[in-house]
Amino acid sequence: MASLYRKRNSPFWFVQFVDGSGKRRNRSTELRADDPGQTIKARTLRAQLEAKELSRTGSALGEGWDSWVPAFFERHCESQRTHDRYLDAWKWLALWLQTKHLHSPREITYRNGLEFIDWRTSYKKRTGKKVGRNTAILELKILAMILGEAVRLGYADSNPLTGLKLRRDKSDKKAELSDEEIRRIQAALPDEPEWMQVSFAIALHTGCRLRETRIPLDCVDFSEGKITFPSPKGGEDRAFSVPMPTALRPVLENLKVQKRRYTVEFPFQPSRRWRQFFIKLKLPHLCFHCLRVTYVNRLRRAGVPREVAMRLVNHASELVHRVYQRERVEDVVKWRDAVRFPG
Repeated sequence: MASLYRKRNSPFWFVQFVDGSGKRRNRSTELRADDPGQTIKARTLRAQLEAKELSRTGSALGEGWDSWVPAFFERHCESQRTHDRYLDAWKWLALWLQTKHLHSPREITYRNGLEFIDWRTSYKKRTGKKVGRNTAILELKILAMILGEAVRLGYADSNPLTGLKLRRDKSDKKAELSDEEIRRIQAALPDEPEWMQVSFAIALHTGCRLRETRIPLDCVDFSEGKITFPSPKGGEDRAFSVPMPTALRPVLENLKVQKRRYTVEFPFQPSRRWRQFFIKLKLPHLCFHCLRVTYVNRLRRAGVPREVAMRLVNHASELVHRVYQRERVEDVVKWRDAVRFPG
């Protein structure tokens, strides 16, 4: 099996592995052992080399992971976004499986599942940050789903992760933006990349999610005054159209004149760029999704019927819609004397 090791007086990780001819090799990874980010890359390299060894020898991987998990995702996922999320989770699951030398579904135990939570939440990314417990639980549930498929394919006798009952950390409620916060953001955005200016304007006036602000210009109908979101959360089957907000028309017309294909083109990790922006403005309690919360609440305060508001933001159920509502004292003060008693 491939393994990592250190040499005296060398700052680099070295890897030992068996090559395609069956000969054992030793070489430097050229990745520094004193750098956490490069150490992660070295471990990933070792895991990849080990997977190649196993595939060549025809061992457990014959009924193992890489031979069928990607194909399972292709069959199972109804939208590209879900498929991408599962693949991202699988990268971490696969790294953990290789690290623990768990090369077959039959080797997984319930105890392994609990160990994954601890491993995932303590594993530092290149930025030095760790993921939260909820992310680890979601990825473990994806592993449970994968093991269910392994049972159906005959690669495992049972699924030890069936019916996982793990406590999730309570998520913080997304805040609603005040008028002053909106003005501060709008004043700072001209110094930021154009994609941030455009995505903010679209979300502010429609309440759409960050990824949904990337709209094909072909889906913007200026003659009928409507915008179609072709790939919202839930996939193409949830596509919907809304009237074009008057304040948004000049922004979209300008993009049309420039013959853009899409309203925005995202950089790597756009959500992270927004978090950094809010921190820079000393508004660390905000995130881009707060724009959706703000839009939903302002619709309610404007007296827009719930059914209309749900249609505008593409909410499928009243339960989901209520999650976004933030009642303030000022919103209910007019009802303080609605109930009267004798005397």
